[in-house]
Amino acid sequence: MAEYLFKSAWIESIRDKNIFLFFDFDGTLVPIQKNPENCYISPDIKTVLESIQNKIKIGIISGRDLEDIKRRVLIHGIYYSGSHGLEIERENIKYIHPEAKTIKPLIDRIYRRLIEAMRDFKDVFVEKKAFSFTLHYRRVLPEQRNNLKKLFFRILKDFNQEKIKILKGKMVFEVMPAVDWDKGKAVLFIINYFNKKFFPIFIGDDKTDETVFKAIKNTGLAVRIGHSKNTEAIYYLKNQKEIYKFLSTLKEVFNV
Repeated sequence: MAEYLFKSAWIESIRDKNIFLFFDFDGTLVPIQKNPENCYISPDIKTVLESIQNKIKIGIISGRDLEDIKRRVLIHGIYYSGSHGLEIERENIKYIHPEAKTIKPLIDRIYRRLIEAMRDFKDVFVEKKAFSFTLHYRRVLPEQRNNLKKLFFRILKDFNQEKIKILKGKMVFEVMPAVDWDKGKAVLFIINYFNKKFFPIFIGDDKTDETVFKAIKNTGLAVRIGHSKNTEAIYYLKNQKEIYKFLSTLKEVFNV
């Protein structure tokens, strides 16, 4: 069971280490919003991240598109990864998963079919991304959600199931290329790019973040937003608001 971070000796575990700090975006760096278009990093969080980036490396691993997450954060010099790790970018890294490119036309066809079918559902939002799309149903009336889900899965049966996979999150379904890749593999890819040892820290809040928790829990600090009995994370923060407290503590530890 995860331990509350601020009642642990986590500070001692990071002293004198080369830190590589990774975050999820929605629900971690920013609060979850009913409309995902309203999510932008706050000035306070941005200021702290900018103040510590000369002492530690920073990466953001999001389910959003690469360009989308970059414009919502706008911090130069950090590592960005979009589409659950399928896209990775910094000045010295530009990576796109090759298999994802080949499956993209199929994802686009499914998206067009779904958009047509969902017209009768009020307040459903289908977010198109470069290599995937996400069905957001948080604003759909509770009594309509079961019918929406049935229609969603019925449509998917008409397409090649071996080429796609469905990620289930908080009031969302995401249709992605079925490739052997995830956020955890993306984090390890970025870390292994360097010829030096890093102590990874990752903070996330959703099911897709469990792949990172599992990948680093024996070599770094895996932290979940919100307490859960079913998580690979070793530590947890009570809520998204504690991110600022965590970052402020890091700032003190590294004297910036």
